[in-house]
Amino acid sequence: MELEKTIRNKLAEVLKIEKPEEISLEKDLKEYGMDSLNAIELVVALEMEFGIEFAEDDLLVDNLCTVQKLILVVSKYLEFIGR
Repeated sequence: MELEKTIRNKLAEVLKIEKPEEISLEKDLKEYGMDSLNAIELVVALEMEFGIEFAEDDLLVDNLCTVQKLILVVSKYLEFIGR
């Protein structure tokens, strides 16, 4: 899945992880060192990459805590804009 790969790559850039493919879909991103500053950096990177803008409701920690949840949020926006 291309979306999953892109999100993992952006996450790896933000968290300075050498092997994005080893980032678990289900593991809490805090376990990889994610903090609030990294989360903002990741959201901005994803918004720029996909040409979307996260709504305030989607910026809750619960929506950004795993790769799987990020995929769900981003795919919702991509469906909305027809991509």
